[in-house]
Parts: sequence; C-alpha cells; structure tokens
Amino acid sequence: MADHETKQLVIFGTSNILSDIVDCALANGLSVSKIVTHQAEATGERDLSLAARMAIWRTQGIRPEVVAFDDFQPAPNEQYVLGPTTPTRAVMATALREKFDLSYCRLIHPRAYVSPMASIAEGVFVGANSVIGPGAVLAQHVFINRGVTFGHDTHIGAFSRVQPGSNIGGLSHIGHSVTIAIGATLLERLVIGDHAFIGAGAVVTGDVEAGALMLGAPARFKKSMLPP
Repeated sequence: MADHETKQLVIFGTSNILSDIVDCALANGLSVSKIVTHQAEATGERDLSLAARMAIWRTQGIRPEVVAFDDFQPAPNEQYVLGPTTPTRAVMATALREKFDLSYCRLIHPRAYVSPMASIAEGVFVGANSVIGPGAVLAQHVFINRGVTFGHDTHIGAFSRVQPGSNIGGLSHIGHSVTIAIGATLLERLVIGDHAFIGAGAVVTGDVEAGALMLGAPARFKKSMLPP
C-alpha cells in the first residue's frame, strides 16, 4: 500500500536501490514519472548505472523522465520519495527543503505487513515481506528493505536504513542515520546511538555507542565512524 491520491511518483536522487523503489511503486499502481538527479552519479565496477537501469526498464515499458535538480519544478498530481539510502539521502532532503515545500509519500509494498498500531512518518519505505510490529515508530525517511522483522515498540530515527533479512528486537531505541546491514540481528531492549553501523550478519547483544562500527557474532566494537 502507499498513501497516494494520484498515479505519478517522482524519485529524488539515484542509487543502487532504485529498482526496489520502482518495483514497489508499480506494485502499488503508481507510475514513476521522473527521476531527479542531484549529485554526480558515483558507480563502482559492480554497480549498475542509471543509464543501464533505464535501458532495462524501457524493455519493460518503464520510461521515467530524468530531470536535473536545478531544472525540477513540482507539478500537480505528483507524489515524492527519496531514492538514495546512503548519507546522500539526508543531503538530498536538505537541498529540497531549502528550495521547495514538499511532502513525501509513505511507500509500503503490498506484501509487507505494517501493524495498524505502528507510527510511520512521511518518506518511509517498507519493502516486500517485511513486518513492522505494533507500537513501532519509524521516523522520517527511514528505509526498511525486504524481509525485515521490526519488533514491537521499537523506535528508529530519521534517515536510518535496515537492509534485507535483518531482525530487530522489540522495545529498542535506534538513533538517526543508523545502518543495519544485511542479515543482522539486534536483541530486544537495546539503545543504538546515532550514525552507528551494524555490519552484515552481526548479532548485537548490548547497547551501541554513537558512530560505532559493530562486526561479528556476537558483535564487537571495531572503530568509531564519527569525524574526529
């Protein structure tokens, strides 16, 4: 489901997650009308560029217009969502806030379950087969990828991202701009500081300081990722 009144979705920014966003939009009956580019696209050797993605999409009848940020103007009957899940997400939100007064849709895959007792802020994405428990609170622009279990009464701060297959226990408080990587597990009643990074497959059994990189099972502190 998605909280939309129209059929046009505009995605701000590019990333490797674009295909998931487009897929979720199509599953909700939305048409992706525009992709608005902001910063120069950084693609690694094993990434898929926007041009390559769009070449594939065109064979599937998906033809969004690519618009430079400086050329974009809001139009009637549009809904908006942020494309990147990296720190670029917050940069894009700041640039948009300085230029436009926009509201963002909640984009939730129809195969996800979100408890009616959960609180979901604008700009949140929830992927297929994820479960958001009762009393959960997801702040603005949180990105929950596919197959995530998000426990009851757990709060997660703005711009945080949870990657596929992760399990988040209940009654926890997760800060803003936190990354929880693929297949990580967080036990219940934890406090995870802002900007922490939980590595793939990590099992977190205790509180995590702000900016900490946590790796392993059980997870151990590796280094601080906060600026000096």
